[in-house]
Amino acid sequence: MSDRIPSKTLSGIEQDGLVLPEKTLFKNEFISATKLKNSTLSYPIFDSCLLENCEFEKTDFSNSRFFNTTTVVQCTFSNVDFRATGLSDSRFENCTFLKCDFRQTALVDCHFSNCTFSQCKIIDNSLNAKKMTHVKFAGKLQEVSFISDQPNTPLLVDFELCKLDYVTFQNCDLESIVPPTDAQHIFFKDVSACAQKALDHLSSQPDSPINKLLKRRLQKLTTQRGALFNIKNLESYEGLEFSSLFISLLKGSE
Repeated sequence: MSDRIPSKTLSGIEQDGLVLPEKTLFKNEFISATKLKNSTLSYPIFDSCLLENCEFEKTDFSNSRFFNTTTVVQCTFSNVDFRATGLSDSRFENCTFLKCDFRQTALVDCHFSNCTFSQCKIIDNSLNAKKMTHVKFAGKLQEVSFISDQPNTPLLVDFELCKLDYVTFQNCDLESIVPPTDAQHIFFKDVSACAQKALDHLSSQPDSPINKLLKRRLQKLTTQRGALFNIKNLESYEGLEFSSLFISLLKGSE
């Protein structure tokens, strides 16, 4: 800690092109009404801070660190570089992220409430369903996992304008999500009942390798609350024949 440069307060600053010294430490600070554009923060460290009503445009937050329940409220981030940022034990409330880059940033320990992510780069990442409340995604999520350590954790997320590319859900209750509206995705709200009806139908059919596989996949859905599939991803995972039968059985049981 001794090699870190003392804090330079940011509160109230409006500047284009600000460059901070490397590893500037902000500790127990209230940062409000700051407006930065084309700025380089040079790996800043936020420790037990509150950022409120700030605007950051084309600003480099890469490799920054947020510690000890640093909270960010009603802030706007546009074209901000968050790559390799540490967001452990931080909270974002009523924030907007537009075309931000979150590659190599761990998001799983971060709380998001009433936040919107639009056209952001969120790739190969995990998000904790228990730490997300009324979050909206627009654009593309790629290889993202929504997870929880407790079964049937409600996921309160709006995917209406989102494309989910190899997105998975673990221990998530999807009944309250807003699903994507495009034809590439298909959502089953009452998936447990659909799966059970499909299994009942298959029980009267002759055994075959594909029917056995269908039964195994459907059985897993009988205890699940809501299911969302990207049809192209499903075809890539399971093959065209299985995917067609699988979706047909579920849709026929609605």
